[in-house]
Amino acid sequence: MVFIRTGRGGRASQQREVNKTIILNAFLRCRNISRTEIAKRFNLSKSTVTRLVNNLIDEGMIIEIEPSSEKKIGRKAIVLGLNPEYRNALAIKVGVTYTYLSKIDFAMNIKEIKSFLTPKNPQDFLDELEKATQMLFPEGLEKTHAVGIGIPGIVDNTFKNVVVAPNLNWKNLPLGDMIAERMRRAFSVEIPVKMDNEANMAVVAEGMLGTKIEYNDLNIVYVYVGEGIGTGLILDGKLYRGRYNTAGEFGHMTIMKDGIKCKCGNLGCWERYASLGGDIAEKAGFDLEKETAEIADEKALKKYVDELTVGLINIINGLNPDVIILGGPLIKKDTKDVWEFIRQEVKKIVEEKSITSDAGKVRIELTSFLDYPAELVGAGIWAFWDIFEGPVLSTV
Repeated sequence: MVFIRTGRGGRASQQREVNKTIILNAFLRCRNISRTEIAKRFNLSKSTVTRLVNNLIDEGMIIEIEPSSEKKIGRKAIVLGLNPEYRNALAIKVGVTYTYLSKIDFAMNIKEIKSFLTPKNPQDFLDELEKATQMLFPEGLEKTHAVGIGIPGIVDNTFKNVVVAPNLNWKNLPLGDMIAERMRRAFSVEIPVKMDNEANMAVVAEGMLGTKIEYNDLNIVYVYVGEGIGTGLILDGKLYRGRYNTAGEFGHMTIMKDGIKCKCGNLGCWERYASLGGDIAEKAGFDLEKETAEIADEKALKKYVDELTVGLINIINGLNPDVIILGGPLIKKDTKDVWEFIRQEVKKIVEEKSITSDAGKVRIELTSFLDYPAELVGAGIWAFWDIFEGPVLSTV
């Protein structure tokens, strides 16, 4: 299962922490599950599971829900789940056009969403964020575990500073500390702020809570198609960021040597041709401001599909993933039919042009999250990352 890696060796106390993390991950990924099923799925002894689950119940993280509906002889197993009342978090998805924020509980239920047009000036952004947070949390942030944020750009390895967000014209911006200070002044609380690239947030959401991931998928690519193009990578079951957190910037691979100039400064970047902010997408019928996607020009749509597929084939030939998931602001319930057509067309081209026939068998899916952005869900998970991932995973 994605992300879970059973610890080997080390001191007994370390192994206990690893097992605790595995069990918490089991509740996050499997939702409601019995002690017996946890032991069976994750190769843990029943006594270990019982002891750790009881500790988690005592801490208030886990609650008993109901007896299992599975028909078996003897006493029915008790189904348990994450306690939504344990803690909440503020999840934020900073978009080039719109910023979304939500209150998310410990069981990863999004309670309410607010949004605003994203100001390019950081101080104006903080003002809008404060106003929206006041509306979401009229009772204050005292019970809020942390703030998780997805950024359309590169974040440094402290997860506090925006190195560069080209489409917002933000560079070397200590946004994490700025938000923490604003929250301290507005709500009189000290609250951790954790940021990461929005595509990383999306692939975490798909890997942990999505419906398009199969049990043996260990190599997953999420392609965020919006104002720009970003990719989140899970490789060998782990979120991959690279040494300096710049992995996944496939939107800035050159697909045309002397092509259109990109906001990053280079020529011919993939996102200048296949993002939804380009001329080709606009002619095809995509409108980011109105958040609509209609087929206005079939010839332009075919051109757009070709440009999108060029980059996807490069990713397939370079990484050989199990699955590629397409997501972004215009892939939602009311535009699903358009994107399902695009997905089918992309799949045909991928099968023809991948390096081998086996590579071309990669599954191409639309995001699981059509009601609200995957990046927003991932930002909520990121806010609780210290609890759910514990010592099992490295952050690099």
